[in-house]
Amino acid sequence: MSIGGGITGGGAAGPGSTPGNAAHGHPPMQSQSPLTGRPAPHLRPVGGPEGGGLGGGLGETMRGPSGLRHDPLNSPLAGGMGAQRGQTSADTELPRFTMTVNGGLRGPGAVGAPAMLKGLTPELNGLLREAFTPTRPKQQLNSLFIGRTDTLKRIISAIEEERAHVILFGDRGRGKTSVANAIEKIAGQAGYLSLKLTCSAELSFEDIFRHFLKKIPSTYYRSGIDNPFASRRSFTSFNELLPEGGFSVTELNEVLGGIHATHVLLILDEYDRVTDEDFRNKLAELFKNLTDSSIPVTLLVVGVAENLDQLLGKHPSIQRSLVPVHLPLMTDVEIGRLINAGAENAGIAFAPDAVDRICEFVRGLPYYAQLLGLHAARSAVSRGSTVVERDDLAYAVTRCLQEAERGIVDSYARALAAERRAELEDVLLACALCPADAYGTFDPKELAGPGGSPPTKEALGILERLCREEYGGVLAPVVEPGWTRYRFRNQMMRQYVLMRQAHERGQI
Repeated sequence: MSIGGGITGGGAAGPGSTPGNAAHGHPPMQSQSPLTGRPAPHLRPVGGPEGGGLGGGLGETMRGPSGLRHDPLNSPLAGGMGAQRGQTSADTELPRFTMTVNGGLRGPGAVGAPAMLKGLTPELNGLLREAFTPTRPKQQLNSLFIGRTDTLKRIISAIEEERAHVILFGDRGRGKTSVANAIEKIAGQAGYLSLKLTCSAELSFEDIFRHFLKKIPSTYYRSGIDNPFASRRSFTSFNELLPEGGFSVTELNEVLGGIHATHVLLILDEYDRVTDEDFRNKLAELFKNLTDSSIPVTLLVVGVAENLDQLLGKHPSIQRSLVPVHLPLMTDVEIGRLINAGAENAGIAFAPDAVDRICEFVRGLPYYAQLLGLHAARSAVSRGSTVVERDDLAYAVTRCLQEAERGIVDSYARALAAERRAELEDVLLACALCPADAYGTFDPKELAGPGGSPPTKEALGILERLCREEYGGVLAPVVEPGWTRYRFRNQMMRQYVLMRQAHERGQI
């Protein structure tokens, strides 16, 4: 995302606005940065040079935690649905489901207006939903699975060449489950017995591994291979070899040691949902036992975390048997390929500037790329177009803001619920625009621009304040010798800030 130009810009004021930023009650800020008290050339408006700045926003911009004033379902982009003047009686009827569950076709008893954009049939909506899947991980290895080549290579190398267990971690929305699904398919194609399970706080260590062992058939049992005269045990699955009730890690390891003629890959997804310390301790012991015993069973553990300790706790003895793989953000090129692949699959196209703008908003997070792509495509199709334009993206941004996590919305509101709101917004926006590393950590020195002087004491005070819970706890400090860097506590806050500020300033 290019960040040249000034944060306030110089676009024309919106309807009903006054020069400068009337919503904030202060004159236009042409070149001074609240971070340094001097020109900050790289903090341009969110919408680019053409979008205006703090003085070029909408006349009726939303300020404060009262919620979005612009309802996308009441906008022209939504086909005129909602409480508008001159609406027909059909527009006020209660929306109903219009698709039956058998085949996805409109049922004969469906009445009333569909709960979607006008012009968007259930069939078209289903096609777009399959092309853009923000709420569902990719299940198949096809043209819709984009990028992650380096990550897949590293995981495969760790399993195949190093015979090591793998921990795949990263922030929410990066596509960890999609990568895990891809590994499951690729391993299965190579002859591995790949088994995947999603963890939860309710499942115990014993529950999960009994589930896995029920899916390993007795045909893979080693009994009798070394002694052809030994009697073979009669059972269906490996679960039957475990003792009744609870069992120890040692007993589980002995049962897994009976596997031959295959290599079993056990994938534990969403491991961050496990809160039982006993579970974590037993898994750490299993890692060590499997490695020491050279048993043909590999574990791939997937979870939301900033680092390895958050997932596994303090178990230094198992570090040598694990390969940690941090899932990075996607590049702009990969995000562009993701959007265009979905568009091609749906039989539509995205205007290049719309793709570029999506890349600027999502900052490498595939979840928001899929969500913006889905809503923007729905808007374009509903108006009878096969090309997604910037106006469609404006509708998509509004929908994303409406659907944002409650925790993010509340934290944002608390962060700005104070005097000098305009200055706080500028600092928060600057943090969202600031270059960050693969872990989302940014250096406040870069808020002033490459090679610029350090931020002012006042600006650093604002950053420290945004770390406190009473002010939303939006940021988290990353303390280093002699300096402190920062990251958004919830990494999805970065995209929310970018989209919300663009929406409020009229710079989509």
